[in-house]
Amino acid sequence: MIPEEIINQILDKVDIAELISGYIHLKRSGRNFKANCPFHHEKTPSFMVSPDKQIFHCFGCGAGGNAIGFLMKHERLEFPEAVEFLAAKAGIQLSEWSSSDSGVSEAAKIYMANELAQDFYHYSLLKMDCGKDAYAYLIKRGIKDEWIKNLKIGYAPDDWSSFLNHAKKKGIDADILEKAGLVVPGRDGSHYDRFRHRVIFPISNHKGKVVGFGARVLDQTLPKYINSPETPVYNKGSHLYGFGMALEHIKKNDFVIVVEGYLDFLTPYQAGIGNIVASLGTALTTDQLRLIKRFTRNITMIFDSDLAGQTASLRGLDLAISEDFNVKVATLPVGYDPDKFIREFGAEKFLESVKTAKDFFDYKYDILKIKFQDGSAESKARIAQQMFFTIAKIPNAIAKTEYMKRLAECLDVDSQALWSEFRKIKDDSRIGTGDTTFNSKPVNTKSSMCLAEKMLLGLILDNPSLIKELQGNLKYFYSDSNAEFKHFFNLIAEFWVNDKDMSISKILNSIKEESYSQQLVDCCASVQENTDKNKCFKDCLKSVRQTGMKNRMKSLQGQIKTAQTAKDEASLLKLLNEYSGLIKEKIEV
Repeated sequence: MIPEEIINQILDKVDIAELISGYIHLKRSGRNFKANCPFHHEKTPSFMVSPDKQIFHCFGCGAGGNAIGFLMKHERLEFPEAVEFLAAKAGIQLSEWSSSDSGVSEAAKIYMANELAQDFYHYSLLKMDCGKDAYAYLIKRGIKDEWIKNLKIGYAPDDWSSFLNHAKKKGIDADILEKAGLVVPGRDGSHYDRFRHRVIFPISNHKGKVVGFGARVLDQTLPKYINSPETPVYNKGSHLYGFGMALEHIKKNDFVIVVEGYLDFLTPYQAGIGNIVASLGTALTTDQLRLIKRFTRNITMIFDSDLAGQTASLRGLDLAISEDFNVKVATLPVGYDPDKFIREFGAEKFLESVKTAKDFFDYKYDILKIKFQDGSAESKARIAQQMFFTIAKIPNAIAKTEYMKRLAECLDVDSQALWSEFRKIKDDSRIGTGDTTFNSKPVNTKSSMCLAEKMLLGLILDNPSLIKELQGNLKYFYSDSNAEFKHFFNLIAEFWVNDKDMSISKILNSIKEESYSQQLVDCCASVQENTDKNKCFKDCLKSVRQTGMKNRMKSLQGQIKTAQTAKDEASLLKLLNEYSGLIKEKIEV
């Protein structure tokens, strides 16, 4: 991981207003800047940039964060990439991850281990007797020798420690090999090779660095594939097989074909279809889609035609629509994947299937029509409900309306009745996806805090010297509803104790919960336009105290009645004393 102190140095040197002005036109508004939000369509500017706090916030869509957060959202960068970009802008030397005592980062060591493994497996396939069967298998599958070499496909010998011993001779510790997922620890503390007697497909990131491996058996033994585990440099859901090779073709064609596996990528690619990648699993992930989105918004998915393939297609389809892609789904005959189809029918027939791909509406509707085929009112209702789940994810309101018209025509139902059912869905981000897709848990950015509580947090973020005064008044916050406020107050106070030069930008960088970060930005933004912040602080403090007392007194009234009914004199006396004290305090306030 990149050390937090280095990230804070970068944030201190980067002017967020200057950064954002390189992407959108900012107009000064007092001490801040305003603009139309780049993350949603709007006519009236609601996007605010605060040079003082080094944060941005949109009052329309709720987006907000620091300079790193802006780059991640606007440029679809991963966290390390955004930090690396800002480090270069700030003139700070930055290794990809924290350095060890030897001066070489752990990530760099893992990359070196992966490169060594790639070369070892590739050599084993082409130069060693043990690799002959694996090489013959690849040739039989239609993989040409030049592409075996271009992709550095390899073979892991059928031995428990052949690569382990090779790596040790090269001076790489077993601990690094384990962290890279190349070896597995044994019960006695020793290690053994993870991959044995399998064809090896190296997986590279879009910068060309080897991050992991996929290993396939030479026969029908299960499991068919073993993949690298999660490591400091590899997350299966964040990478696409062949993406680096396909990138220029994707840019040129302005669309990408997404398939499922290694050979489903390789066979089309060597047949001249360059704008193709593999998802390394049965479905696309949000991270993979955001990687693609940097270069194109047009996707055609081709997964298997069986139930698992359909489910994966629907799952990826919904995610792609949520990310504002133009998404289509191509289908192949049952029993065929892209690898087998091209080997039997050729690349031209495959491209015909791509050109005739269905849009998301037709693809999903056709599946549901077969599933609920009796034409009854109940079946139409179930089809409509399933289609709602996907249509509701369309960001554009006009497109959403057109697809609703289309659904009404397909079902032959009254469009007003259909809209009536559709509007029962209150929040698109919380829609369940029914039995043909999956449930994704959204980030909860909603707060139970009242406006006065939010403003108090915003005021102490603006002026940390108010923390002590607010801390002395917390005892007057009687309501249980103040729990969320107290949580955030304690979080801010702890930062202040550890760092007197705290800033909202640094706090956001240290908070791992996205919902917490978003709420703190919202609090900070709530007081940006306030001119008399001392008066605002006192008014908010008084408001929260009065509301808390009112709620507590109401609660005490109920408890007093209960104590009277139960003739519990001791409890009654205690409750009456507290109630009297609150009345007195209320008069003083």
